[in-house]
Amino acid sequence: MGRCRWYGRSTSSWSRLSVVTLVAVSLLGSTAYASDDEQGGHWYDWFWPLGAPAPVEALKHEYVPFKGLGEIPNRPKLMIELGDAFLGTGRLNPGFQVPIIGAVWQPRLWSYFISRTALQSFDNGAAGADRETEIANRTDLFVNLQLTGTEKILLGLRPFDANSPRRFTKYTFSGADEDFKNELNLDVEALFFEGDVGSLFPILDEKGVTPIDFGFSVGRQSITFQEGILINDTVDMIGFNRNNLTFPGASNLRFSGMWAWDRLDRNDRVRGSNANMLALFTAIDTHVSTFSVDTIYVADNAADGSGDAFYLGVSAIQRMKVLGRLGVSTAYRVNSSFALDDEISGNVIGDGTLVTGEFSFTPHGSHDIAYFNPFLALGNFTQAGREAIVGGPLANTGILFASANLSTYGAEVSPFVDDDIGFAIGYQAFWQHGRRNLTLELATKKDYSGSGNDSVAIGYQLQQAIAQYVQIQIESFYTFNDTISDGAGARFEVLVVY
Repeated sequence: MGRCRWYGRSTSSWSRLSVVTLVAVSLLGSTAYASDDEQGGHWYDWFWPLGAPAPVEALKHEYVPFKGLGEIPNRPKLMIELGDAFLGTGRLNPGFQVPIIGAVWQPRLWSYFISRTALQSFDNGAAGADRETEIANRTDLFVNLQLTGTEKILLGLRPFDANSPRRFTKYTFSGADEDFKNELNLDVEALFFEGDVGSLFPILDEKGVTPIDFGFSVGRQSITFQEGILINDTVDMIGFNRNNLTFPGASNLRFSGMWAWDRLDRNDRVRGSNANMLALFTAIDTHVSTFSVDTIYVADNAADGSGDAFYLGVSAIQRMKVLGRLGVSTAYRVNSSFALDDEISGNVIGDGTLVTGEFSFTPHGSHDIAYFNPFLALGNFTQAGREAIVGGPLANTGILFASANLSTYGAEVSPFVDDDIGFAIGYQAFWQHGRRNLTLELATKKDYSGSGNDSVAIGYQLQQAIAQYVQIQIESFYTFNDTISDGAGARFEVLVVY
């Protein structure tokens, strides 16, 4: 790891808290499994698998009756449910037939929100950066007008932040902006209409034999492809989709085309209005893999000199059986960016290729997940678009490369790449039928060009569901850095979904 110093360094209270808490939670998880394990038989049964045991149950020979009222948990209701209830039971509203187009609409208005409040302290060791300790909130409010099973209008608001790390409603105890900050707004973060041409205009195909079943979407919405590596942004766009096409040796072939004309953020936290994005996304399901080829062209003649660029992403996702009963899931992705004009520093526009792999399996007798996700960056790969508060192209590699997407708490290890190699290895354990889970992770990143920082990080994330609407999350980390100071941080978050 270059000049990474593992010993002889004074350790801050934050680092001690992070490491001690990580070890304590790990031991608690192991003890929890040991207390639940009734099978025994192996020397490693006290710690492996870490989560609650989940033996494969044989089919019962006796009759098992269906569960009735009072035996099934009540359905969690949304904040607003007008018309037919979301996932409700009973008779559906017959609706009405729309004149001229012939469609039958059954209007339902559903509204829900996701509110996250976190007490957090973060310092990634970057030169000149202060430790940020704050309590902040992010609330995503959605209003969904469902017209049919395929047609809907969705409105999304984020009333307590302005989609920038320093523009959240929060109180900062220590850091660059000590004091209360109010970012109340009614800015529209999502507003789009989506549907299916054949469903919206059944009068065009009364016999149901004309191939007009094209999905479409128009408006402002989040776009994510290649697990967010190629693009992870919110843009104003129009797109068409053709699904379930037949192809020899495949069960499904899909084509999606898109044009975006506004709000493309080219990794500089500035939503430009001059860039036009044209994209074609293709996916095919075969008996061995799901393959996808995604292409994006961005034409940007902005005065700031952003420039044009082309982006290509290729992936193969599969699940295979190896080592007897051990099922290993794999995913391979190659994403490239090509600056058609000059490269722009700061991860804005660059020439490069990012190769990533994902390997995961479930230990026998559990629902746990063990994973190993390596990556190799050749050059300076940049994304076609990235929302200001989300992580870079490595955000999907592991929890230590991912941003919390809430105020100034960023990624523990830099998620941007420029001649880098590294990996994330981790283990996620589950208890209480999935209501509690713990993720332990080790991540590393090395700049093999010798001009950047090398990092090794450890961290954990503990999530616990409470009742039907609330989840508590606790996490902390410590990062050993080479050319900058070590980093450390911790978070306590309460998430409400209603």
